[in-house]
Amino acid sequence: MNEAHGDNDGDSPRAPWDDPALYARPRQEQGRNRHRNGGQHATSSKAPEALDLRLLAPAATCWAGAWWAVGREAADAWRGALLLASGCTALAALLVVPVLRFRPPRHRADPRPGAPDHDPGAMGTLSASLLVCALCAATVLTISAAHLWARQRDPLTAAVACGQPVTLIGTVSQQPRVSATSRSTLVITALDVEQVDTRASTLSATVLGDKQWLSLPMGTRVQVRTRLRPTDPGRAEAAIIPKRAGLTVLGPPSGILGAVTSVRTGLAQAVGAPGTGVPGAAGAGEETGFWPPGARSLVPGVALGDDHALPAQLREDMRTVSMTHLTAVSGQHVAIILGLGLEALGVLPRRWRALLGAVLLTALVILVRPSGSVLRAATMGAVMLLGVVAGRRAASVPALCSGAIVLLLIDPWQSRDYGFALSVVATAGIVIGSKPVAARLSRRLPRWLAAAVALPLVAQAACGPILILLQPSVGAWSVPANLLSEPAAVIATISGLLAALVAPAWPTAAAVIAWPALAACSWMVWVAGFFAHLPGATLPWPEGLTGALALGACEIGLLLAVAPRTRRALLEGVRGLTWPARGRLAPWQRLEPPALGARARHRLDCAGTRPSWRRSFSSAPARRSSPTER
Repeated sequence: MNEAHGDNDGDSPRAPWDDPALYARPRQEQGRNRHRNGGQHATSSKAPEALDLRLLAPAATCWAGAWWAVGREAADAWRGALLLASGCTALAALLVVPVLRFRPPRHRADPRPGAPDHDPGAMGTLSASLLVCALCAATVLTISAAHLWARQRDPLTAAVACGQPVTLIGTVSQQPRVSATSRSTLVITALDVEQVDTRASTLSATVLGDKQWLSLPMGTRVQVRTRLRPTDPGRAEAAIIPKRAGLTVLGPPSGILGAVTSVRTGLAQAVGAPGTGVPGAAGAGEETGFWPPGARSLVPGVALGDDHALPAQLREDMRTVSMTHLTAVSGQHVAIILGLGLEALGVLPRRWRALLGAVLLTALVILVRPSGSVLRAATMGAVMLLGVVAGRRAASVPALCSGAIVLLLIDPWQSRDYGFALSVVATAGIVIGSKPVAARLSRRLPRWLAAAVALPLVAQAACGPILILLQPSVGAWSVPANLLSEPAAVIATISGLLAALVAPAWPTAAAVIAWPALAACSWMVWVAGFFAHLPGATLPWPEGLTGALALGACEIGLLLAVAPRTRRALLEGVRGLTWPARGRLAPWQRLEPPALGARARHRLDCAGTRPSWRRSFSSAPARRSSPTER
């Protein structure tokens, strides 16, 4: 019996997985990895996670559809958007049947060397990806058509077309900012129009006013008598209010915005910054004292995004070295606050931490005023923090794409906003490239320094091509300037926010709490001035789309030259846009072993390979069994 069962192995057929050569190479690799890891088993190190780019194509489709729809000048632009949405809906209907009929393979692909690279699940996943893209395009085009239809019938659009003076009543929806030139000073803000000559309106207008608009905080109700001017195609605002417009203030901010205004004013008084001011003169009325010019005005800008009182020279220096993002509420501010809050709530259950984190994020948005840039920063900053806290770089990309799709569906005009593009691209660069770049730099630098250098490096590289469209120049010292300013920005943000919260109740204590913020902003002023005046601080570059594509090609070429292994990762990422990885099932499927009674019937799949639930490179080859044992 024993001879029949085990001693006469040569007479029984050999299964493909019983070949010892199949496991020789994996064992050799494990031995080398164990030696490289200092005797530890190779499986003790965490394997790198593959990027999940399946939502990248739907996000790009949604972005392209919104960009095309809202950029048309024709009066009946909504008809074209609705017609294209109907075509996308018909395409989605044609793809429903192939997607529903798709059945993925039961087992994964054959892992043996020389096995065919045929993936029967690729076409099904491609059909599903096309279906999602068509649905996203149809949705965003339909929403854009509805917005365009309502915009065409709004009284504000009719007032722009007639060219006659009208009376507007509305609310200031943005914090006024200054654009100073050699000839004049222009105050830029936005007005949510409520009435146009007693007729209700739901659109907004861009204000290009004089100094009297500078003292109007967000939430102030005003009445304007002027002749409106048309805006450029693709702008969310439907009209432009020129400089010589009759302005009447109807009331200060009320409710929550009124309380926020008192908090912001208290911070300006605590640090000695002017409550209102116009850049141009040194300090714009600021009492410098012990601190350098511009430091006191920079504290409200870093902490709350209130940069209207910055001196012109400091503003220009920060623009030269790409530090202007520090004076706008960005994803970094949201990540700092949420990171500290979640760390303090670490003892609570996960659900309570998420709930309190949402409350903290809402309070921060209200404190810095919920403008469009703040809402973008809150969304993208939350996505970045989710990827950092969870430690799952692959999960951050679908979350980022989902956030971009939601924001585009809410406001299709963000597809043509440079601020939205910079937010998305910077966040994508951080969640995708920060860890690989830090790992590469850690070969020659300490890990903490490599991580600190990687963050501004990947953000600057990701935003570079878009910044070329705004200003055709490249800052040679942007990365070191941002690297030296990041720690100071964290200190200024925390200290400034604490001082702002304490200022309405205890101004003296707020002035003491703001001292670290003043010291940090003084350091940032020195860094901006030092690097902005170095040789080569601004290098000329070709403008327009050609310059942006050229810079992007240079960055990709440099990346491939420095890290040759990135070429394979880039190709795998492009392949992963629609096709699954080899042997990967569809997103809605899960590989499960067959039932115990069906094991004998599923020992070989259609390709003659061993099922993946039985495959193990770390164990010895499976012992052959005779028909009697089975």
